[in-house]
Amino acid sequence: MQATGVDAHRVEPSAEQLWDDIDHLVWVQDEPFGSLSIYAQYCVMRLAQKNVKVVLDGQGADELLAGYIAYQGTYLGSLIRSFRWWTALRELAGSISRHGGFFRSALRQVRERKVRRGLLTGQADTILRYDGSLDTVLHRELTASNLPSLLHYEDRNSMAFSIESRVPFLDYRFVEYVAALPLDQKIRHGITKISLRRAIKGIVPESIRCRMDKMGFVTPEEVWMREDLRPFVLEVLSSDSFRTRPYWDAGAVIHDYLAFLDQKSPYSPEIWRIVNTELWLKKFFDQRPAPASPA
Repeated sequence: MQATGVDAHRVEPSAEQLWDDIDHLVWVQDEPFGSLSIYAQYCVMRLAQKNVKVVLDGQGADELLAGYIAYQGTYLGSLIRSFRWWTALRELAGSISRHGGFFRSALRQVRERKVRRGLLTGQADTILRYDGSLDTVLHRELTASNLPSLLHYEDRNSMAFSIESRVPFLDYRFVEYVAALPLDQKIRHGITKISLRRAIKGIVPESIRCRMDKMGFVTPEEVWMREDLRPFVLEVLSSDSFRTRPYWDAGAVIHDYLAFLDQKSPYSPEIWRIVNTELWLKKFFDQRPAPASPA
């Protein structure tokens, strides 16, 4: 705070408060959301309402400047396909040395999430989010696969508290400029957002500028789902409405959640997503008023 001269305000979301807010949060979002990071943002906007009417947010920087670590796999694939062996070897070494733990965790998550998708019934189109060249993936992330959802969540959360949220990284002039940069100005030696890190040297503390452990706007979702939210989740999964939905195998979902509680299977976001979808269905379909009778 001393380096930037800002007046800091902090909020710490809790699982107990989440369940008090969940009905309003589901209503505000108007569609199921993928993780409880949305609730963290909701709490920030509620806090901001007490002090300001406009906030600045960094949405778009990761999609423009290849900030998500998973993009490095896409970049490596592009380098190999274009026979740029030395650059590929350099990037592989940088990725492993800086983000090896992330990639090991990601492989475990990919396996677990594939298994949990089997809990759902019906067929859905497969979205290969990281398929293609890095330029292609970043364009798709910016326009279709990732950023539009994040902007939806942010707009709904901010407007819920009459806050206007502005996203300077998405100024069209900046977007056009950054999109035209060479890829090695986005990732180099396994370091993400390399050009942005260079641009802010001397402006922000080095411990922040050079930080490598990329994290989203996370909450302790796994801990909450195992501990604090356990009775609420069990209530949702045991409800008659959940058991009769055609979208999932309710018995298998319950069995899978109990295995997670017993630490027999790892966590993945599909657990929350199924619970959230049930809450959304109850809110927007089960509770709909009956249509008016014709006159």
